[in-house]
Amino acid sequence: MKILLKIQNHLLDLVNTLLTTGKIFLQSNLTLKPRPTYKNGQTIILGNGPSLLKSIESNREILADYQLICVNHFAEHSLYQELKPGLYVMAAPENWMDDVEPYYLEKGRKLFEAITNNTHWHIQLFIPFSAKKFKSWQDLIVRNKNISIKYFNVTPIEGFKFFRYFCYKQFLGMPRPHNVLIPSIMIALSLGFKKIFLFGADHSWLKDIWVDDENNVLLQQKHFYDHDKAKPRHMDYLGKGKRKMHEVLIKFYHSFKGYFEIDAYSRSRGKIIYNCTPESYIDAFERQIAPVK
Repeated sequence: MKILLKIQNHLLDLVNTLLTTGKIFLQSNLTLKPRPTYKNGQTIILGNGPSLLKSIESNREILADYQLICVNHFAEHSLYQELKPGLYVMAAPENWMDDVEPYYLEKGRKLFEAITNNTHWHIQLFIPFSAKKFKSWQDLIVRNKNISIKYFNVTPIEGFKFFRYFCYKQFLGMPRPHNVLIPSIMIALSLGFKKIFLFGADHSWLKDIWVDDENNVLLQQKHFYDHDKAKPRHMDYLGKGKRKMHEVLIKFYHSFKGYFEIDAYSRSRGKIIYNCTPESYIDAFERQIAPVK
């Protein structure tokens, strides 16, 4: 039985390796690879979870000692101009796609206007390469010379371990990026950071999901900037439609599984990720109360 299982897993890895190779040639830009500018440095990734404000207040005195990475809608909060993060990662395609519901068109416009108007220092904005073909967000960002646009590949990488790690190192893709934290960590690793600390990575969605009487799956997704006023809403497919419960849970599954993959990969390169988020649902990374040098 064990031999049959090994053969089955080997064949599955072979098939996934071949499929991923095809995806890379079709979806990835083979020239994208950031320089390890922050070799052996340390960074704090500022997730947008509801615990972020508490973590910032508890560690405010040491924040200046770390390069900060913010994500998604962080620029719309006053903390953006106060903390002045040097790196910004975006991953939700509904923020820049044109064929989405009006709700997302407005959210995307508001986000890019905030980044453009509120950035008065140099920052690197990392955004998926697939966003390059959409011009509306670029027309806003190019107005601000402080913002350098950097593209990255979000191609899901699967297959043999040696193949996956090679692709990660070459910046050809990453574990399925169902949450912005995944590309944020992978970018930080590619930039050379040796220690990565996570703030606001609550991921506590499971307690905020339910089904109404019309069988709509609703999620009251809370962030540090809207914790008290977040409204329940369905999860969609790239800004359209509604996900069913099993589809929502599969999305969560890939995110939590991806963190174990990232943790193993980071350790193979002599780097480590610490989760400093109180009561976080992520069980992959080593826990730390606060960043340490």
